[in-house]
Amino acid sequence: MLEWKRPEISDVEKIRQIVYRTGEKGSDISAANIFLLREKYNIRIAIKDGFLFRCYTGNRIPGRNGVAFPVGTGDVKKAVKELAEDRKERNYPLKFIFITEKNREWLLEQGIKTELATDSGNADYLYTAEHLGLLAGKRNHKKKNRVEHFKREYPDFLVRIIRPENFYLFTKDIIAVEEEWFAAQEERIDSSFVERLEIYDACKFFKELGLLGAAVYVNGQPVAMSIASEISQGVYDIHFEKCYGEFARAGGFAAVNQAFAKYLFERREAVWINREEDIGLLGLRKAKLSYHPDLMLEKYHTVN
Repeated sequence: MLEWKRPEISDVEKIRQIVYRTGEKGSDISAANIFLLREKYNIRIAIKDGFLFRCYTGNRIPGRNGVAFPVGTGDVKKAVKELAEDRKERNYPLKFIFITEKNREWLLEQGIKTELATDSGNADYLYTAEHLGLLAGKRNHKKKNRVEHFKREYPDFLVRIIRPENFYLFTKDIIAVEEEWFAAQEERIDSSFVERLEIYDACKFFKELGLLGAAVYVNGQPVAMSIASEISQGVYDIHFEKCYGEFARAGGFAAVNQAFAKYLFERREAVWINREEDIGLLGLRKAKLSYHPDLMLEKYHTVN
């Protein structure tokens, strides 16, 4: 049987190394996400023979209960067999989640018959870093106008890049933006409270999680922030992005998005930026679609 455990901060680097070598783009295999979302999705992990195994239970979101396809670069057939045997020995069904098109094709080639479905709320929105960083062309006209409007409203605004070596200078500002955003929410849903704790964890373990970020200041006041990590070479995942009040209305979200993407593109050789899924929330879906994704990464799950 596989030895399942709750993800700890000490596991993050090993997870990151396994995932990084695969070249995959999914937000669900981000080492930072596996740690930060460990409580939200009741994640358990196992590492064996160079493969990462994941199990998610007790979740209400479709496609979030089951085991993920093994992540690694070794003998995939052996890893899938190991996972199937673990489920059988524990008397659990082999219910796959987060199955990519590549995984689906592999299952078909191996003759493994499992009925799969997809939920639009679980698809990742991916954009080229050049697209988000430069906002060139007609399709980005509205977003570029939002950025320019913010610059006109606050011509002296500053952007600070947050890195593992200087994060301790900015954690209070990240939390300040989150607090202002949270205070402005008229309806505080459960996920807002959970995300708040995740942001605190991100600040606490910024260096260990390999995070990067950007903060926007107006007259010395932090008004927007974004936090990301590298999934695999050249693929970055945006974990959090916040702005509030008059600054958000003036285009602060677009400003921090573009500034951070430009940094990732020009200074970190980013190729793709994953802005994660919309989990079926119409407001999120509208916001992500407004940036005109270059790729939608569909994820399948086993039908009950």
